[in-house]
Amino acid sequence: MSEAWLNFSIVIFVQFLLFVIHTYYEKKLSDVPRILGKSVLGGIVFGLLFDLIFGKFLGLWSYTLGFDALFLILSAALMYGLFMANILLMQRVQLLHFFVWAIVMGVVLEITNYFFLVWTYHFFPVGAVASSIEFFIGLSLDFGTAIFVAVIWHVFIGNHFLFIDNLLKKYPYLSTTRFQQPTTQPAGK
Repeated sequence: MSEAWLNFSIVIFVQFLLFVIHTYYEKKLSDVPRILGKSVLGGIVFGLLFDLIFGKFLGLWSYTLGFDALFLILSAALMYGLFMANILLMQRVQLLHFFVWAIVMGVVLEITNYFFLVWTYHFFPVGAVASSIEFFIGLSLDFGTAIFVAVIWHVFIGNHFLFIDNLLKKYPYLSTTRFQQPTTQPAGK
């Protein structure tokens, strides 16, 4: 069991190093406390829901440390929190930039997990396909999750992302304003 905790610590450490590198690259070192504060809180909410729904109940992945409450809270705060922090660093970037950094984050996470096992995917029956296919499926999930998190931050939290704003300008029918009820003025005014 202590090896599993060591592996978890290594994954978090590597993810934190990536965050530091990414923060330096984006020139946002002064924003680190604000970004980490928001991300840890967001990670707890999002990570717990994500792990319980997709991991535990749907069985898409499992953790070497199981689904006990202490691990899930730590994983949500640290692993999902750092993931969200990296995403928040990309609020003012174009879609291609977001795509590249999201893939970099996913590759680093998946390769680190390959050598220091923390989670295992269960997309296929045991022995049905090579682990490289599951790696690419996991990488796709990481990118999809990054987009999903950016949309949640953008729509519900108010942290606007440039690439989402650009998409909404280019495709106005995607905007949520078209679903709002029109306001009517009283007669005679």
